[in-house]
Amino acid sequence: MDFMTLSFLGALFMGLMAGDAAISSNTMSVNVGVPPIVQNSGLTRRAAEEIFISEIARITSVPSVVAVPTPRVSSRGTLIGALAEPLRLTGLTTALQDIFGLEHVRISATMLHVEAGLRMEIVVSHPVKPLTLLELSQPNLNAVELLRRGAREALAEVAPFRTALARLHDFLDGKETDLSGVRAATNTMLGRNWRRDDHLEHSALLNMSAVIFLLEGDPAQAAREVQLADSLLSTRAIHALNAAFLSILSGDLEQARAQTERGIALSRRDPPFIRPYVLIQRGLLAWAEGKREAALQLMQEALQVEPDNRNARSYVAWLQHLNSGAPGHFDPASLPRPLNRTQMIPALMASVFLQEPLARQISRASSR
Repeated sequence: MDFMTLSFLGALFMGLMAGDAAISSNTMSVNVGVPPIVQNSGLTRRAAEEIFISEIARITSVPSVVAVPTPRVSSRGTLIGALAEPLRLTGLTTALQDIFGLEHVRISATMLHVEAGLRMEIVVSHPVKPLTLLELSQPNLNAVELLRRGAREALAEVAPFRTALARLHDFLDGKETDLSGVRAATNTMLGRNWRRDDHLEHSALLNMSAVIFLLEGDPAQAAREVQLADSLLSTRAIHALNAAFLSILSGDLEQARAQTERGIALSRRDPPFIRPYVLIQRGLLAWAEGKREAALQLMQEALQVEPDNRNARSYVAWLQHLNSGAPGHFDPASLPRPLNRTQMIPALMASVFLQEPLARQISRASSR
């Protein structure tokens, strides 16, 4: 093999290694050690890591505009890692990450068998946060439950907002019945010492706190929380849309118009699941202004964008009932349940609630 060929192959291999390092930088590496007594029951290290990862995946499956690193188990190697192992170059990816400043989040958990049951010690390494040490105990040998608890606690250090958001989603979905527990967990996270550059997570938690205040029946405090969230990060459409929703509820249509327009402009950079709620918010504003036909058209457009959106379906039926002049009160809960249900967006008030803009009343939207 001539020198040019060797040079080409070497450059290709180094390029692949550098690419692997860059890809891994956007991941959350999970490593779990399991004691022999647990392994003897059939729970291997690989299975333990998959359980840990599945709980993180469950939490992060709730729709959100706040991204989290993609979790991967350390025992499931990458393609480049598999090629590098026979050549004893497995540490090269880590070295390249250090050189290029691409260090990713690492979660290392060790499960220990103790007299009282099981104990798990977790180390969370984050490129811009201090090293975090966690210790959990399990009063029996239920390793699966300990792994899931460990995943939740570890993720709360990496992505506190997404962890709190999942709890709110569980409450709205009926899987958790205690709103005070969701409030307490959110307040605990809000009480942390936030870095000055961590406005994304902090503002998202404040915005979510506003949704909880509205669930608690305090729209004035909800409006203050949204305003505070927006003061930290004014580029989020979700803050503007929630401010518009609350402005309609308070009867301030001038502010509602301004915030709706701002939400429309900012939402162009957001994921597609935001779009139907932008249309719904525009429909609520039109309805509040007495333009029911325009409101109906906007709600129908939202339903076309997302045919399984129950809120859009409810508003279409509601406005059709009003526009027809039919007697009697319309009850959104009377609508038949669709075969499919679009996931609720817990941080977006137009998803969590239904509003009657003229009466300035809200009700919980159905999660089913």
